[in-house]
Amino acid sequence: MSRFHRSLRRGFTLIELMIVVAIIGILAAVAIPAFMKYIRRSKTTEALMNVRKLYDSSVSYYEAEHANQAGQILAKQFPATQTMTPTPVGTCCSATGQKCAPASYAASWSTATWQALNFSVDDPFYYSYQYDSSGTDTTAAFTATASGDLTCDGANFSLFQRVGFIQNNNVSGGAGLYTFNEIE
Repeated sequence: MSRFHRSLRRGFTLIELMIVVAIIGILAAVAIPAFMKYIRRSKTTEALMNVRKLYDSSVSYYEAEHANQAGQILAKQFPATQTMTPTPVGTCCSATGQKCAPASYAASWSTATWQALNFSVDDPFYYSYQYDSSGTDTTAAFTATASGDLTCDGANFSLFQRVGFIQNNNVSGGAGLYTFNEIE
């Protein structure tokens, strides 16, 4: 039997196996955290889209005319302030593995503000939403907020906000989105 055939029958040495295991360990140590960060970043899409939807709905609401029961035209304004829905932030972490079941919170979206903004979340969701407004006519302003606990640690929360205000009789502001602790 030739020397080449004997080395094939012998197999791998312990050193060769240890080198392969070390290489796999290094690759896993780099790849797993990067993958987890990628997953958390993908979850932020919900907040980005819904805050944009709130902004667009706010502009439409402000530009429409509203009247009271007597038919008198009301001053232009944004819908009333709405507290965090659902509350508290991260409320679904312990019960359902991070995502809120929309059927469980359907009544939460039936407030006057969410109805005026035509806003509800109909798919499983990670974030809680809040809407703050003030003023009328040229002093009107609002802030649309999404906040979530993507890691379910109860300590760190991600925050997304977009603001709007009146400038030259048009809704302005918020071309960019303010983010804090985006992926925790």
